[in-house]
Amino acid sequence: MAENLRTPRGTKDILPEDQKYWQYISQVVFDKCESFGCDKITTPIFEYAEVFTKSLGNSSDIVTKEMFEVKRATNPAQIDSQDDEKKVMVLRPEFTAGIVRSYIENGMKILPQPIKLYYEGPCFRYERPQAGRLRQFNQFGVEVFGDLDPLIDSSVIYLAYQIIKKLGLAKNITIDINSVGCPSCRPKMKKKLTEYFEKFLPTLCSDCNRRYLENPLRILDCKEEKCQKVVKGAPQIVDLLCNECKNHFKLVLENLDIMQIPYNLNPNLVRGLDYYTKTVFEFFDSADTARQSTLLAGGRYDSLVKMFGGPDTPAIGFSAGVERLVEKIKAAEIEVPIAGRAEISIVQIGDKARKKCLPLLAELEDAGFKVTCIIGKDSLKSQLRMASRMKSKVAIIIGQREVLDNSAIVRDMIDGVQETIKMDKLRNVLNAKLNK
Repeated sequence: MAENLRTPRGTKDILPEDQKYWQYISQVVFDKCESFGCDKITTPIFEYAEVFTKSLGNSSDIVTKEMFEVKRATNPAQIDSQDDEKKVMVLRPEFTAGIVRSYIENGMKILPQPIKLYYEGPCFRYERPQAGRLRQFNQFGVEVFGDLDPLIDSSVIYLAYQIIKKLGLAKNITIDINSVGCPSCRPKMKKKLTEYFEKFLPTLCSDCNRRYLENPLRILDCKEEKCQKVVKGAPQIVDLLCNECKNHFKLVLENLDIMQIPYNLNPNLVRGLDYYTKTVFEFFDSADTARQSTLLAGGRYDSLVKMFGGPDTPAIGFSAGVERLVEKIKAAEIEVPIAGRAEISIVQIGDKARKKCLPLLAELEDAGFKVTCIIGKDSLKSQLRMASRMKSKVAIIIGQREVLDNSAIVRDMIDGVQETIKMDKLRNVLNAKLNK
């Protein structure tokens, strides 16, 4: 076959026999994200380059090495020099920056917060092609805007874990987590790291020598073996957090413990993008001791909306590579059943009820129920409205009294009839209502 009739290097066709894996992953993402209260967003495949240079940082590998520029296939003289076509445009290397741009441009700040969005689609990076890492690759992910509560961090990680679990991959998954602090912490972190790495500069790779000058935190993210040896002795950034960041991270970990989400505190985890603040996390196969194939990753980026010219808005999100997940599903010989929308919504009123609803959610999911927890809404009315919008058949309502009585109110969302029952009878009642 002629060379110009082959797929470009770093791309591949998704053939009919593989479509079932992609559809399965898409269905699981749809079910879990919709149950979580997310709305889907689709942004352009190409954006102005400034969207990414502003958000990812000029020192990031994506900006310095990996972006594909979009050029019009015509005579440049035909382009009006006064229009925006003179600006450099690139294929998106990731989704978050474009979604932040859309959040601001489309006035989402005036909508009730938090705004929960999910997405899926192709991204493009000029990397050396290898297993699970192509130049055109596909991602899905979630972004949540407008809530600084540590419970949102834990809930987003919980959602990510539930997606991985539903795909059948949770058994061999390790979750690394860390806090990279905030702008108040960064000067102290950079000073300590600069002082430490200075004496190892001849040992570090050329990229890390550049990072030393531009952003020494990113040396911690280097995958070169010789750099990793040096990194092992570096100051732990979690010890350099300000009090606010320490308290935030402590509550995130406590919530993960309550939800029984296994995690590994990795003090050197920083992620490869400059916009992250506070919580960062990565999911990877436990057998991948070199951490070369992250399956899902994310974190907070509380300064990014403001950096783009929007209001001061906290935000958190994650993304996952579909190709790598397909590889793992195939390798594990996992059947690909069709998942469904949550039939049960847990509604919670008060702090004690909030702490109880998350373990109940995990318990009911493990029992085979399709269930979600309404988080981010405070009033009973708004939570029931959300449950109705998600077309849940049943709402489980837990308030302060129910926590004390070890009971719950079970509400039929179709006819509005509700009853109070003891927790040890809950599964039987739910089975009766959902199978009637």
